[in-house]
Amino acid sequence: MKKLLSTCVLSAAIGLTVSQGVSAKETIVLGELNWDGAVAIEHVLKVVMEENFDVNVEIIAADQAAIWSAMDSGKGSIDVFPDIWTTLQDHAWAKFVAEGGTGSVKANKVPYLGENGFFIPGYIQDEYGVKSVSDLAKPEIAKLFDKDGDGVGEYWAGASGWELVKTNQIKAKSYGFDKYFTPEIFSSSIMQAQLKKAYRKKEGILFYYWTPAWIHYAYDLRKLEEPAFTGYSNESKKDSKDYNPDGCYNYANTDNWLADSEITCDYPIVPVHIGYTASLEGRAPEVAKFLSNVSLDADVVSQWIFALSTGEDEASVVAKKWVDSNSDIIKSWLK
Repeated sequence: MKKLLSTCVLSAAIGLTVSQGVSAKETIVLGELNWDGAVAIEHVLKVVMEENFDVNVEIIAADQAAIWSAMDSGKGSIDVFPDIWTTLQDHAWAKFVAEGGTGSVKANKVPYLGENGFFIPGYIQDEYGVKSVSDLAKPEIAKLFDKDGDGVGEYWAGASGWELVKTNQIKAKSYGFDKYFTPEIFSSSIMQAQLKKAYRKKEGILFYYWTPAWIHYAYDLRKLEEPAFTGYSNESKKDSKDYNPDGCYNYANTDNWLADSEITCDYPIVPVHIGYTASLEGRAPEVAKFLSNVSLDADVVSQWIFALSTGEDEASVVAKKWVDSNSDIIKSWLK
């Protein structure tokens, strides 16, 4: 009996040790964001970390402010912001990441580049030579994008509630094509349906969009050329690193915003980073090093978004398939 009790105690001790070991495994928490590019990225990171590091990986939904706050605290409630569009997060970036900030959040060394602009189908550009926004200020070109037969072209400025809807109308005025085009404002799903129809019939369509996005993987789309961005000249951007009193981008948030504003250049190209709490460098240094080495490509992210848009596979499956097929890229991240 004494021997049996000793054996039971020893077994219990071993079980407790194993249990303690499992619970002591570091948990990496990724912040879940609500756009497809971020969803794809967070699942790719999860697969790679689970397959290469002795860690648990969780994904928790949270708004962007909460993710920044959690990473700043460094307590592990949320460790990773998978898709930081830096110009849209400029205040948080300056406070937590940039030189002169707290340094409580780190970022991967090489960002991918996000772009915004006006796009048209490749077949329109190839046949009619429409390459620049300045080409739109010609009545004969505008007619290529006339969907309702009234002699005036239409362009999608964005969805209701987007601030960029105003920006795109300011651009149309500043470039002079507002005389020949009417802005359309409705959901992106309606625009995507119109794009599908236009491609099927080889018709003209002009619309605002961004990269990465699944439509760039599905269709041959061309971004119209604009003069290079030289800085924000409006007073509200004085604290921005891109402020320039003589800059080309003056957006006045006033009651007369269209008349008071002038934008004669491209949107700034946006470096898009993966952010992670600096506390990972102590808690899980190999994971922190991996995150700093991850280097994404906008075309690849568009491919992931397209795969998600078909609805055939869950994000975790899309991520696993890509990771299994791209071992050389994964190895470069794990150096």
